[in-house]
Amino acid sequence: MEQTIRVRCAEVEDAAALCELSIRAIQDSASTHYDSAQLDAWAGRRTLEGHEWMTRNTVVLVAEVGDVMAGFCSVALEAVGDLQAGEVDQLFVAPECGGRGVARLLLTAVADLARAAGLPHLCTHASWRALPAFERMGYRRIEVETVDLDEVQLTRVSMRARLE
Repeated sequence: MEQTIRVRCAEVEDAAALCELSIRAIQDSASTHYDSAQLDAWAGRRTLEGHEWMTRNTVVLVAEVGDVMAGFCSVALEAVGDLQAGEVDQLFVAPECGGRGVARLLLTAVADLARAAGLPHLCTHASWRALPAFERMGYRRIEVETVDLDEVQLTRVSMRARLE
């Protein structure tokens, strides 16, 4: 029997679970797209403090299947820190929940929030692992970017989606 996926807003108290889920998703789900040095550098940037900041300063939506956290997505509805208004900064799905529509549901909810806030578009910097999920939701590739994470090069794709 298929369980319903429920979406709710994250609380600061969710930060540790968000951090743990993101590390597992990076190390497991992204392992077919990046080498071990890249995965370690990326996962090494994940901190409790960073996830607490994210829950305080952006809208973070959590997908749950029963009482299990299946994924999360964050969006800045206004410019904050290094994020521009409409920037989808985080999208992670628990490895065991992939292929169930979690990313689609989260990105749909984010787009609805952004439309309600009057934003004309969304943008993101998608990992190669997340790229197909964003493309299925109407995001278009702008350019491939290379970022330096502690002297390790990581490529990703700058993307944009119009909201109508």
